[in-house]
Amino acid sequence: MITAARSRAEQRFENIQKRQQKALDEQQKIAEERRAKSARLKELRLAKEAEDIARATEALKRVRES
Repeated sequence: MITAARSRAEQRFENIQKRQQKALDEQQKIAEERRAKSARLKELRLAKEAEDIARATEALKRVRES
């Protein structure tokens, strides 16, 4: 037979576990959003660098042809 005190303690423990899990889920969500943002920014940076290289190559070809 479970006493009232033990029942309350178990309920508090469950509530604490739920809050901790919610906090962990939120941290994981934030971390995933940060990784996604970093990946998107890296993709944009690499695309810009590739475009800059292509422009520089074209400009160099035009200078050599002149």
